[in-house]
Amino acid sequence: MAESGDGVAPMSRTVAIVFLLAASAMAGDLTGKWSGTFKVDGGDHSVPQRFILKQQGKTLTGSGGPNAGEQYPIENGRIDGDEVRFEITTGEWRFAYHLKQTVPDALKGDLKLQSVNDSRNARVSLTRSKGE
Repeated sequence: MAESGDGVAPMSRTVAIVFLLAASAMAGDLTGKWSGTFKVDGGDHSVPQRFILKQQGKTLTGSGGPNAGEQYPIENGRIDGDEVRFEITTGEWRFAYHLKQTVPDALKGDLKLQSVNDSRNARVSLTRSKGE
């Protein structure tokens, strides 16, 4: 795009740079404590969630569960841009999370709960815990 003398090309570059900086800030390090809930489709209540996440590049490790005292190791944790995927196994249930970073300190998305005889879907909402 040629500069027209009215600053259109520099303005376009400025907007592009601001957009790229915002996108890279949103895809920041997820290391920390996160809490929130999931609600099974058709369910009448939300289930508490607590995670301790550690990000190293595109790999996510840590633990999660209903509270700080009951935690299970994160398996197959990976990050691709603003998408986060990981699994947790608790006894007979496998929880497969597919989340998206919607703002720097929030993750939202889907959860598939699977056991030998049952399968359910849920919606998840997590926020980074402040000051911990």
